[in-house]
Amino acid sequence: MVNGLRISLRRYVLWSLLSLATIVIVLFSIQSSDSFFDGMDGMLRNTMIRAAKSTELDKNNHAQILDLHVYAHYDDLPDEVKQSFSKTSFKPYTLLKNINKPDWFSRPVSAHFAVLVPLDDGNQRYVTQIFFAPPSDGKKHVRINHTIYSAIVGVAALISFSVALLFLMRSVSRPIESLQRWAASLDEKELDKPIPEFRYKELNALAAIIHGSLQNVRTTLNREREFVNHASHELRTPIAVIRSSAALLHRVIDSGNTKGNNALARVDHASKTMADLTETLLWLGRNEETALPKEKVNLKTMVEALSQDLMYLLSGKEVNVHLHLSECVLLLPKTASEIVIGNVIRNAYQHTQQGNVTITLSDSTLTVLNEENGVEQDESTSLSVTQNSKLDGGFGIGLKLIDKLCAKLEWGYSHKKVIARDTPRSRGDTDSEAKGYGVVLKLQ
Repeated sequence: MVNGLRISLRRYVLWSLLSLATIVIVLFSIQSSDSFFDGMDGMLRNTMIRAAKSTELDKNNHAQILDLHVYAHYDDLPDEVKQSFSKTSFKPYTLLKNINKPDWFSRPVSAHFAVLVPLDDGNQRYVTQIFFAPPSDGKKHVRINHTIYSAIVGVAALISFSVALLFLMRSVSRPIESLQRWAASLDEKELDKPIPEFRYKELNALAAIIHGSLQNVRTTLNREREFVNHASHELRTPIAVIRSSAALLHRVIDSGNTKGNNALARVDHASKTMADLTETLLWLGRNEETALPKEKVNLKTMVEALSQDLMYLLSGKEVNVHLHLSECVLLLPKTASEIVIGNVIRNAYQHTQQGNVTITLSDSTLTVLNEENGVEQDESTSLSVTQNSKLDGGFGIGLKLIDKLCAKLEWGYSHKKVIARDTPRSRGDTDSEAKGYGVVLKLQ
């Protein structure tokens, strides 16, 4: 069906078959009525032709067989026949008829029939027959003409077909509706119950496919839950050992050992990143429907602290950080907020090698934009933005993780790929292009 014009399968089949049945019944009713009258006309015409060929006329050029009248000339015809049929309307062996009916639904009051029959000796005969309605006895009688009778039979056939079709549709649609309700009610508890019977083997096969697919999904979810439960203990322990060992080495290694201190700093930073990411994944993987506890959070202070803590990611890079933060205090789940905002800032720092990172906080909206400089262009100033584009670089998996976190927190979230080119220089030098991503968080 056309999009926006969707109807149920049951109604579609029902109305299609009813329309088809109506057309077929009407056509057959018309054909039946026409065949009936054509047959009656053919019988009458053949009888009149035989009467014309087998009858001898009297001296008045007239003969009568039952209620058939045979004449030698048109002028000999009765006046009422002449009024019904002109001389030019007569053609050999063609039945002419004039039926007098007050209206379409009434029985005829009178009927005139006439045929011109050429004889073998070159003469011709006019055969006529006149019918009149029988005299009334004063009583009311229900009389139905053939046309109305055919219409009544057609309507009765259509009603019978409709009733049979409704029973058929009900016998088919009820199992389908049962399958729909069963599939909609499936959960972890219902999956352990046997599959009900849906009368038709095709529906039973479909139910088995649905049941098997959901069982596979449940198995995968259980496996992920088990991994999260085990990871909550197995991952935290080695990370804690690494961080404590790094803190101990800070005290042991001589401050003059530059290479050792640099290597230790990298280990410490990597372990901190691993700890934050592990906490993020574990929190995201918990199947908890209860809302997280909220408290007053100074977003400006939180963003400044997170930005400062993650500055080690910009070590050795030519990156400028610009903070435009306004005072903002909101009721938020503090730990979850730190996880989301920290991931956004971390991604911006990690994926910027040379350029600018701009962090803006206005009211309850946080915008983080990283721009990577260094691509040469020869075109004029322009800005190209692709909303929610496929990420084949830039933030990568980080944005997908942030997307899930914001969905769980019910925060507004959007990201965009940005390409900005500088203004051309007057000396003809090549322009530089800045590429990056912008993330907008609507905290609530």
